[in-house]
Amino acid sequence: MTTTTLQCADTPLPPAQGLPWDVGMGRACVACGKKLTVGAVSRGKVSGRQGVHSIDTEVWACPPRPAS
Repeated sequence: MTTTTLQCADTPLPPAQGLPWDVGMGRACVACGKKLTVGAVSRGKVSGRQGVHSIDTEVWACPPRPAS
């Protein structure tokens, strides 16, 4: 039996609306919410608007785990 572990860098990105503050500021993983230290991987930008204001935010994920 083979189990597949989805890594944080592989999870779908959420919309920009409703992101927790620490995720939006790049201090926590966008997928699991753990605090980021070294080796974080940029996941790109999530887009959103609030009225006429763009709330596009770059989000980060935990570093990839080594294959076992």
